[in-house]
Amino acid sequence: MKRFRGRATWLLAGLAMGLLFGLGTTAGLLWSTQTTANQASANAIPSHPAWPKGLPLNASTASTSETLALCTGRVDDQVEGIFTLDFITGDLQCFVMNPRVGKFVGWFKTNVTTQLPVEKGKKPSYVMTTGAWEPVGASTNARPAGCVVYVADANTGMFAAYTFPWVRGAASSGVLQSTPMTPLDGNKARNIVLRSE
Repeated sequence: MKRFRGRATWLLAGLAMGLLFGLGTTAGLLWSTQTTANQASANAIPSHPAWPKGLPLNASTASTSETLALCTGRVDDQVEGIFTLDFITGDLQCFVMNPRVGKFVGWFKTNVTTQLPVEKGKKPSYVMTTGAWEPVGASTNARPAGCVVYVADANTGMFAAYTFPWVRGAASSGVLQSTPMTPLDGNKARNIVLRSE
C-alpha cells in the first residue's frame, strides 16, 4: 500500500509538473505572438480616429544640384510626374508617364523668373518640392493635377506655387497633353535683406 501511495504521489507530481510546463509554454507563445503583433503595429502608420483604414502612404522625393532640381509629385491616383527646374534658364517642367506603356504622355512648362525674379549679379539658388492638392469645385474632365509644385529662391526668400490642367482619360488612352503651367500664388519667406560684406 505504501509503495502504491509513493508511486501515485510521483505520478501526480509528474502530471502537475507537465501541466505547469504546458501552461507556461502556452502563455509564452501567446505573449510572444502579442509582442510581435505590437511591434508590427508600432512600425506601421499610427492609427488615428480621423484617418480612414487602409490609407495609402504617398511620399514625394526631391534632389538638387548646383544647376538642376528634381522632385516627384502625384498627378492623380495612378500616375506621378517628375518636375525639373533648370537654374540657368528658370524653366520649370513636369513630365508625366503613362503607366501602361512606360512613355511620357504629359509635358507641362513655365518659367519661374516671372514670379521669382533673380537678383541682379546673383545666381538663383532654388529649392523645390510638391504637395498634395484636391481643388474644390474643379470639373471632372480637365481638372488641376493632384499636386502643387512649390519653388523658392534661397537668395531672395521668394516662393511660388504652380499646377497644370490634367485630363485623366487622355492620359490613360496615351494622348499627349502639353499645356503651360499655371502660377497659383506666391509670397516671401524672408523679410530680412542680406548684404554681402
